[in-house]
Amino acid sequence: MIHHVTSTRSRRLQRIQLGARLMKWAVSACVPVLIILTALLVLSVLFPQVAALTGEQTISIGDSERAFADLSLVQRSALTILALCMFTLSFGALWTLRSLCLQFQALEFFSARSLKTVVSLGTWLICCALFEFASDPLASLIVTLDYPAGERIIDVTVDGGEIFSMSLGALLLLFGWIMSEAALLAEENRQII
Repeated sequence: MIHHVTSTRSRRLQRIQLGARLMKWAVSACVPVLIILTALLVLSVLFPQVAALTGEQTISIGDSERAFADLSLVQRSALTILALCMFTLSFGALWTLRSLCLQFQALEFFSARSLKTVVSLGTWLICCALFEFASDPLASLIVTLDYPAGERIIDVTVDGGEIFSMSLGALLLLFGWIMSEAALLAEENRQII
């Protein structure tokens, strides 16, 4: 009976390790893709002549679009800074997820390091959602900055991606805190026994 329970547990742990390993490699593959896409976006925004090659020639503002070539260098630089900030937040979330998968692959479910990583991932996701929410109105203002005062646009939108990132980030924070408490209780129980 004990051998059967041990064998079943061992198979479950191997499945978890395999899943964590596959996720780690999938996330690792996403990192260079994110870097390439960000580089292409930055080139498209800063150099409108390159935009024709990448296909990113316009930016949407509410219901209308504006060509990058129509924007001043200052406006394009400000948009680039926004894009790089979002890239940094996305990269941080991806890299933290990769670290968490590495820890789960090593079967570190309740280690202090894994619990901190879960909380950190939640924090990254919440920061991504908040920045995305704040950057949309800012980007629309930057794009219309050269319009006359009465024609400037501040486009405030909330979409499913922001809500999903915020919800998932909050859940990961909560799970991280709950797992920390569970690990403390388990340690106290081990000390009593």
